Amino acid sequence: MLFFQNIHKTFNKSTDGELKLYNNLNLQIDEGEFVSIIGSNGSGKSTLFNILCGQIVPDRGEVVFDDVVFNKKKIYERFKEISRVYQDPVAGTSPSLTVLENLSLAHDKGKLLNLKKGVHVELIDHFKTLLKTLNLGLEEKLDTKVGQLSGGQRQALSLLMALMNNPKMLLLDEHTAALDPKSSETIMRLTDEMVKKSRITTLMVTHNLQHALDYGDRLIMFHEGDIIFDVKGVDKDRLTRDDLISLFMEHQNFFVEVV
Repeated sequence: MLFFQNIHKTFNKSTDGELKLYNNLNLQIDEGEFVSIIGSNGSGKSTLFNILCGQIVPDRGEVVFDDVVFNKKKIYERFKEISRVYQDPVAGTSPSLTVLENLSLAHDKGKLLNLKKGVHVELIDHFKTLLKTLNLGLEEKLDTKVGQLSGGQRQALSLLMALMNNPKMLLLDEHTAALDPKSSETIMRLTDEMVKKSRITTLMVTHNLQHALDYGDRLIMFHEGDIIFDVKGVDKDRLTRDDLISLFMEHQNFFVEVV
């Protein structure tokens, strides 16, 4: 399980721009849950991820993951247990390297390496098998530099790489926001298939209300650092996009991608 316990976070303390975002935030995520997280800009969605990953340090409170106080771990130690897919399709890959080189790097994540060549030619057949599951023809592009792939292909590769070493948790940080509608739907379909197959605990931040409704076991809405809506199961299944828009309309200064 993952617990955010009594989290407090204030930015720009003692300045005109002081922002108290979290004031005793508490959240429990059960093992194997797929949670969609929505909310207005600046509501605390990405900050939640950054606290979990160690890029932001809470003023008070603890993050507990698998009965370990996670915010006492160094960043590199955390990323041995979690994987994060970012909004920018390039962020999770090395554009100047080939598909094969990227997969080899992902294969070696967290392992002690010597100075031998990092490309695993002996794993080419295995990599091709993995790529075929994406149904994007990437198994024929092992020698293509990732920077030459389409945004959807790069993001699919990022998703595959994120799950290669069986992390305990997957963070999806608006991972379809930079894609065209067709590619976005393709990536969401692949995401759903991969998450269900691996049964990995997954948190997905998204501005796409339809994706939040269609995917995941649970839906959480943030506003100004507070969780104002938390629903799962049959209650989530009954929700409509109009229901979510109405919730947004109850609060000021919201932005949401209505698709």
